[in-house]
Amino acid sequence: MLTDEDRARIEADERLRHAVRRSMQPPAQPAEPPPPSRPSFGQRLMHFLNSSVGMWLLSSVLLTGGAAVLQQIQHDHEITLKNQQELTTLRFEIEHRLGNMAFLLRRAKTVGAAKVALDGVFKSPIPLAPELQNRSLSSLFLSAYPILPKDKHHDVRQAIKLVKQLEEDELLLRSLPDDQPLSDAQREKFGKTISSIQQLHISES
Repeated sequence: MLTDEDRARIEADERLRHAVRRSMQPPAQPAEPPPPSRPSFGQRLMHFLNSSVGMWLLSSVLLTGGAAVLQQIQHDHEITLKNQQELTTLRFEIEHRLGNMAFLLRRAKTVGAAKVALDGVFKSPIPLAPELQNRSLSSLFLSAYPILPKDKHHDVRQAIKLVKQLEEDELLLRSLPDDQPLSDAQREKFGKTISSIQQLHISES
């Protein structure tokens, strides 16, 4: 059994050893601050764009891109305007030629006169546009086809079929003598075909 004196001596020894250990330990170093976080890509990008080099690059891109867009808009407008002008020329030439053919056929008394009237299928005796004089009706419709809206394409295809029919009728007339009288049935047949083509309105709208 330990006496009070023994316990007091042991406690004094423990306190002494604890004090010696504390005196031998190096002083505690202050905690280092954490390293700064790396800026994100968005932050680095904004920093670059706000710099003088970034502002110059951004303005160059905007100017170049804006100029390209404006140039494309102008190009598209020029193409649209050119197509509209071409379509108007074709439409008036087609209508003029069909009207002239119908007029001559109504007054045709002989096969020869009908041949002259149907010659408009292949060329125009009095063209509105000189460059279209030797163009056939089929070629005029074919030129109008890609310019017209898609809802008009069916009309153009129907018109071309009817023009081909006129071409075949004209070939049959060639085998007949010019002085042979033109029958009412022949005149009505040709006139009906021309009228059917005229009813297929070919316009921009």
